[in-house]
Amino acid sequence: MKRRENETSMPSERRTERGWKSERYVRSGAFILQMATAMLLLAACGGGVSSPFAAPVADKTAPSLSGTATVGDGWRSGAPMPTARSEMRAAVVDSIFYVPGGFGGLTKFEAYDPANDTWTPLAPLPEPAHHMMATGHNGKVFVFGGARTMAWRATESVFVYDPTTAAWALAGSMPERRLGGEAVSLGDFIYLVGGVGGTTAMLRYDPVEDSWSVLPGPSQPREHVAATAFDGELWVIGGRWQGIGALATVEIFDPASGEWRDGPALNEARSGFGAATVGERIVVAGGEILGPRPWTALASAEVYDPASAVWSRLPDLPAGIHGMPVAGHAGTAFVLGGSDQAGGIDNRGRALKYR
Repeated sequence: MKRRENETSMPSERRTERGWKSERYVRSGAFILQMATAMLLLAACGGGVSSPFAAPVADKTAPSLSGTATVGDGWRSGAPMPTARSEMRAAVVDSIFYVPGGFGGLTKFEAYDPANDTWTPLAPLPEPAHHMMATGHNGKVFVFGGARTMAWRATESVFVYDPTTAAWALAGSMPERRLGGEAVSLGDFIYLVGGVGGTTAMLRYDPVEDSWSVLPGPSQPREHVAATAFDGELWVIGGRWQGIGALATVEIFDPASGEWRDGPALNEARSGFGAATVGERIVVAGGEILGPRPWTALASAEVYDPASAVWSRLPDLPAGIHGMPVAGHAGTAFVLGGSDQAGGIDNRGRALKYR
């Protein structure tokens, strides 16, 4: 299949006085008029803050991540983030979650210890960033691309944080600008997949050589996507694309053969969500659906079990949340931060966990 070059313009974003943003995917003059009208109605309604959420409703038949049925259980609260943020990722190094940047704290950098449920502020990012890609690899934190401001211009910057020295360093630039994709550590390399700002190719980074290779990307271009390393392969999950909307499809890359194949589709299409390998399973949670009104922030969560080779429902999050990472530790899935408003910035700084 011939792969399409990315012709997407950067999603535009603006704040009203209550901090809303809009992300537009424009294909016709009529759609521009429709979206402009929607934004005027949104401003007129004020874009208010949603009410506090209720306790999660138990799903007594939902699977737990330990493989037994959940009885009267659901997502629980952990220590909230010191700085409420959204549209960021988390990098896991030595069982610590490192969370850089994002709306609400563009240069903030904080670490969460899931074993002790504590947060620690760290040296700020060298430059502001949101919609960046981040991962842990060989004991260090790598942060790729993203945008610095609300102008949505993607960058090609690569910053590396060493927890042993508590210092940032600048690595060689990416071969193209990119934001809204995902970075995944797998074997000796870091793979950057999805996003906008450049092409739809997958980029492979060699941290030892500080060098890049350009590889074929998934057959379906996607941004606001999630990805994770699972059983020695790269799973690229959901996301969205202009003219198509949110995706439920999954594509799997085998680094040994260099080939892509289709994976099991999600039960629900989602973009702007988080995914992580937790033990021997994959957990996805939250996200957003943009398009004709109403826009929707998703509270749903799913787990993939290779024993059944299907996605099963987990108990819902206590609120619809998007623009947040999911990370795993000791058989527990964690959701960090995010916004309650689809297409908007309404950050609460929650830390949620499910086992």
